[in-house]
Amino acid sequence: MKLFRYRLCTTLLLAGMSCGSTWADGHSPSEQVYFQELPVVLSASRLSQPLSETPNAVTVIDRGMIEASGARNIADLFKLVPSMYVGYQNGHTPIVSYRGATDAYARRMQVLVDGRSVYLPVFGEVDWAELPLDIGDIDRIEVVRGPAAASHGSNSVQGVINIITRHAHDVRRPEISMRWGEAGISDASFRFGGAGENWDYRVTLATRGDTGFDPLPAALSIPLNDDNRTKLFNTQLSYRPTGSDTLDIRLGYSDATRQQGELSTGWSSTSIFTGLRDQKVHSNFEQLTWLHTFGVDSDLQLNYYHIGRDTRDERYSTPCVHCTPAALNSIASGSYPLFDNAAVHRRDFEVQHTLNTTPDNRLVWGIGVRQDSATAPNNLRYSPKWREYRLFAHDELRITPANLVNIGAMAERNALGQTRVSPRVSFNHHLTQRDTLRASVSVAYRNPEMVEELGEQSVPLNHVGGRQWTWHNFSAAGGLSPEKAISREIGYIGQLDEAGSTLDVRAYHDQISKIIWVDLVADPNSIVTPKSFQSDFNAKYSGLEGTLNYRLGARSRLILNYAHQFSTSATPSRISPVGAINAALLTYAGRYSQTVPKDSASLLLSHDFSGGLQLGAAYYHIGPVRILDAGTLQPLARYLDLRIAQRLGRWQSNQEKSGGGEIALVIKNALSDHYFDYSTQTRHKRLAFVTAKVNLTVSINAKYCR
Repeated sequence: MKLFRYRLCTTLLLAGMSCGSTWADGHSPSEQVYFQELPVVLSASRLSQPLSETPNAVTVIDRGMIEASGARNIADLFKLVPSMYVGYQNGHTPIVSYRGATDAYARRMQVLVDGRSVYLPVFGEVDWAELPLDIGDIDRIEVVRGPAAASHGSNSVQGVINIITRHAHDVRRPEISMRWGEAGISDASFRFGGAGENWDYRVTLATRGDTGFDPLPAALSIPLNDDNRTKLFNTQLSYRPTGSDTLDIRLGYSDATRQQGELSTGWSSTSIFTGLRDQKVHSNFEQLTWLHTFGVDSDLQLNYYHIGRDTRDERYSTPCVHCTPAALNSIASGSYPLFDNAAVHRRDFEVQHTLNTTPDNRLVWGIGVRQDSATAPNNLRYSPKWREYRLFAHDELRITPANLVNIGAMAERNALGQTRVSPRVSFNHHLTQRDTLRASVSVAYRNPEMVEELGEQSVPLNHVGGRQWTWHNFSAAGGLSPEKAISREIGYIGQLDEAGSTLDVRAYHDQISKIIWVDLVADPNSIVTPKSFQSDFNAKYSGLEGTLNYRLGARSRLILNYAHQFSTSATPSRISPVGAINAALLTYAGRYSQTVPKDSASLLLSHDFSGGLQLGAAYYHIGPVRILDAGTLQPLARYLDLRIAQRLGRWQSNQEKSGGGEIALVIKNALSDHYFDYSTQTRHKRLAFVTAKVNLTVSINAKYCR
C-alpha cells in the first residue's frame, strides 16, 4: 500500500512539474481565463464550475458520446465512466454501481434526474428500466466520482449520477425515432416542442421492449422469463413571467410489464416461489422549480417534486412433488401466495440560495425536507412514513488567481432520529492556465433502507409434525446506524491542446465502516435460513483512475477510461455468539476484496466522414469480479459495440436539424457470441438493431396557436 501511494504521488508530481509551476507570460490571470474549453458542471458542489475547479472528479457524458456509443438504454451509458460496474440480473434489470458491487442494489450512489432523486424507498434501488425517461431526451449526464454527501446528502457515499434532460427550447420540431432488431427489439419515440414569447414546451411519447436474454445452452430446463415492454410520457414546460423569474414544470409517467421467474423441474426450498408471472410497474413524477434572479450576484430557487411507484408482483408457489430434501413434499405440498406488491411515494421540498459575496467568493446554501412513504405488506412490518431534514452550505473561495478552496457540509436528521454532518474540503491549485492539481477530504454517511430496518417476509406453509412451518426469507432486527465513509483523493486535470482535449487522473483511498450486510438468524420452523441486517464489515478501497478525452481533429474523438482499484482489509465489525454466523462473516470478508474488479477500461472512438457517414466504436474490458449475493465469480469480459450511421438531408451537413434524418446500424458484442456478468443464467449474445430518425420540417410556434 505504501509503495502504491509513493508511485501515485510521484506520478502526479511529475505531471505537475512537466506542466510548469509558473505562468508562461509572467502575469496572474483572472478566474475567467481558467479552462474556458472545459465543460461547466453543476453536480459536484451545486455551483456552476469548470471541471478544473470542482471539489470532486466529474465525468461528463455528453450528447455526442451517447449517440456514438449506440447505447439503447440509459444503464449502458455508465460503462463509459471509469470504475463503474454495469451488469444485468435479467433482460430488464440492470445493475449500476460505482467501484464494484456487493449486491443487485446500488445503495451507496445517489441518482438524480434534473435534480430529482430516483433512488427508491424500501430496498434502495434505481429501477433503470421503468424510468419515465427516453434516452433521446438526455442532454448530458454528470457523474461525481467520490463521496458528495456534503452537497447531496445520504446515500452519496460513493458518488452521484445527475441526468440532465434537454431543455424545452431545444426541441422545436417534431422528431420520430424507430428501432428494430434481434432479441425482439422494438422501440419508438415521438417528441415535439414549441416556443412562445415567454414560454417553451417539450413533449415525448415513447415505447420500448424486447424479449430479454437467451438462456444458456446447458440450462434449457430453466428458460428465462424476461420479456418486457415499457410505455412512457415525459414533458417539460418552461414559463418566464418576468425577466427575473422562470417556472419549470416537469411531468412523467411510465407503464411497464415485465416477465419474471423461471420454470424448473428440480424444485427446492429456495426456488418454490420463482414461478413464471408478469410484474406490472407504474411510475410517475411531478416537479416544480421556480428560479428568481437578483441581478448578477444572487438567485433563489424553490424546488418541489413527487415520485410515485406502484408495483404488482403476485405469484403462488409451485407445490413440492419431487423437492429436495424429500421432507418438503409434505411441508410445502400446497400452493401459497407471495404478493410482492408495493406502493411508494417520495415528496421533497428544497430552498436554495446562491450568491456572490465578493468578487472572489461564492456561496450556496439551503434547507430541505423529504418524506418517503411505503406500503409493502409482504416486505415490511408496517407502512412507514419516514421524514428527513437537511441543511447544507458550500463556499467557493478564490484565495489567489491560482488557488481555490471549496468548503462545504450537510447536516441531516434521518427518520430514525439520528443526526449526522457530512463535511468536505478541497484545494485546487492551477499550475498553469491549463493544468490543475486537486486534493480533497470528505466524510459521508449512508442511512439504512426501510427493508434493512423494518423488513419482514414470511409465508406460512403446512402444519406438519406438530409444527407450523414457514418460508421465512428475512426479518430485520432494526436498530442500525448509518454507514460512514472517509475519503481522501488527489488528482490532476489538464487541457492538452486548443481543441479542448483533456486528461483527468485521480487517486483515492476510502474507508467505509459499519457496512450493512445480511445476517443469518435462527428459525427452526423455516425451510430456508432467514436473514436479518447488521453492521457487519469495515473495508478500505484504493485506486487510480483516469480519462483521456482527445480530439483527433474536427471530426474525430477518442475517449479512453482506465481504472486500477482494489478493496483491502475487509474485516468483520462485530463478533457474534453464534459460531455459524461468525464463519459466514469471515467467508464474506474473505470474498469482499473480489467485489471490485482490479482492472477495468473502456474506449469510445467516433469519426464523422464526409457525406454524413458516421462511425462509432466502443470497447469495454472488465476484470474478474464477484457480486456477493450472486455467489459465483464473474470472469474476465471483453466486448466491442459498433455503430455505423448515415445522416440524410440537412443533418448531413450539420445544419439546423430540420427536414433531415438518420439511419444507423448497431452491432452489440461484435467480437463474441456471448459473455456473462452478474447472472450465470444469462448470456449477452451478439445482436444487431437498426435505428431510423426523421426530423420533420413542421415548426410549432406560439403565433400559430392563438
